[in-house]
Amino acid sequence: MQKNKQIGVIVDDLSASQLSYYLIKNINEFLEDGLDDFVVFFENATSSIVSPEFSVMAINEIWNFEGVLISTSISNTLSMLKSFSPERKIFYVWDLEWLRRHGKEFENTVKAFTDSEVTLIARSKEHALAIENYCNIKIKHIVEDFNIKKLIRIINDE
Repeated sequence: MQKNKQIGVIVDDLSASQLSYYLIKNINEFLEDGLDDFVVFFENATSSIVSPEFSVMAINEIWNFEGVLISTSISNTLSMLKSFSPERKIFYVWDLEWLRRHGKEFENTVKAFTDSEVTLIARSKEHALAIENYCNIKIKHIVEDFNIKKLIRIINDE
């Protein structure tokens, strides 16, 4: 079976959260086949909720990352957009962060969702509808609970 491209994921941190749990658990299980190369980049150093069986690096290392890069928050999506080396840029919208920002920084927030370099993936149908309403864009992909197999399928199909 053909080895997939290198896949990187940017997170705020790997501390105790649903995102960290699903991300680490699903990548660890997927790597049992030994077919893919995953790297997780973090913005803030913390201890992990589950022991990762893949590379974990600080976000400043994305400058040399040439694979498919997946961001998980508005902040790290904006950082990803400044990087020129990733082959593809995907924003996996895990959280509807703008609901808690009370209208602050609308332009930056919307840029993370509407930049032409970024492919959007929503966490659920409800999130997709909220994003479409907020940014006036259409969401093509929905992947629940950071399902790695579905993400790989989307990466390989486009």
